[in-house]
Amino acid sequence: MECSDEQRALVSLINALEGRFPGRSRTEVEDAVCEEYAAFNSGPVRTMVPLFVEHAAVKRLRGSLL
Repeated sequence: MECSDEQRALVSLINALEGRFPGRSRTEVEDAVCEEYAAFNSGPVRTMVPLFVEHAAVKRLRGSLL
């Protein structure tokens, strides 16, 4: 996955999570995605990064609702 493809996937993820978590601000969603992305950013295999980020960001956003 090229960097531009990865970035587009992350923007798409932010938009989707914003719809899934209407009680959260866009900034909170962006922060969750960006922080989770940073944890996966150093790996050499890039294809699955957006999926891993989505899973971790959803878990974080759900947990912060409690």
